[in-house]
Amino acid sequence: MALIDFAPTMLDHLGAAIPAHMTGRSVRYVFSVSVFALVLYLFDANDVLATIAGADVASAVITVGFALGALFFSAIRLKQLLVLQNIMLSLRNVFFVGLSATFYGLVLPGGTLAAFAVRFFQLSRDARVEPVAAALVVDRIIAIMFLVVIGTMAIALDQAEPLWANVIVAGTIFGAGIFAFGRRSSMWVIDRLDNVTNNESSSKLHRFGVRISKAFSNYSTAGGGEVLTVLATSLLAHLCGCLAYYAIATSMDLDISFLSICWIRSGMILLTMIPVSVAGLGLREIAAIGLLVPLGFGEAQAIGFSILISLATSVIIGLIGGFSELLRLTGRR
Repeated sequence: MALIDFAPTMLDHLGAAIPAHMTGRSVRYVFSVSVFALVLYLFDANDVLATIAGADVASAVITVGFALGALFFSAIRLKQLLVLQNIMLSLRNVFFVGLSATFYGLVLPGGTLAAFAVRFFQLSRDARVEPVAAALVVDRIIAIMFLVVIGTMAIALDQAEPLWANVIVAGTIFGAGIFAFGRRSSMWVIDRLDNVTNNESSSKLHRFGVRISKAFSNYSTAGGGEVLTVLATSLLAHLCGCLAYYAIATSMDLDISFLSICWIRSGMILLTMIPVSVAGLGLREIAAIGLLVPLGFGEAQAIGFSILISLATSVIIGLIGGFSELLRLTGRR
């Protein structure tokens, strides 16, 4: 299923083959707008607007800074993964690709998948397809792994009693994640797939998958310093993301701990990764209600929190990315 026929004029510059029809596009827009409108109807839009209007503007501006910081550290991680594929791009270029992907993720149906496609087409203009695809897939795997591990650790540590048991649980989860990453060489099963490239009956997609798998194998020999860079930048990116969410909570005077924000952020992001909406609209609000209301917050507070998060970490960053993309397409960047 194609992901990028919404803006053919701009995406033609990415080298993408734009199909004439995309069956799921309208459905996603209708779904997102309908769910969002239903949420506002059920829980009084006036209360939500009052909650948003009462937020501190300075804290919201700080949130944008943290969101850019998360994008910056994610760019460092992706750059390191590209270097391991012998793809040498400047950090500036990788960072701007991330900005433009955020922009397209706002306007294209599919959200995260559309942003992934944009990164793929932009980065593969000057590099081979297979190593770029491998770098992006591994980048997403690492990002999701950290999202799950940090969220699970935060839940364990956020429980009141007993603290020592929670520390042991959190340490075990983190250690298991590191061990799994350390055993990454077993993830790339190349020998069993070598014969596929010589199999005339195998599909083109399957043979393409084998070439990507061989590109994946480059990561099994990564050095300690390179692995440390990937892990450290992943941790810093998620820390900035959690601080962005915490800044929004502070701007709304929500009495909530930083640890709670960490696992709430993980839950909200994981739900919005489901490719059934546009930019997570609707899904993000449902997730906020499901995670914040059981903690004693009102529905209007939960929805207002979700909307402010979307504005600060997606819309404003996406507008910056759109402006950057416009400069690129007009040859001014």
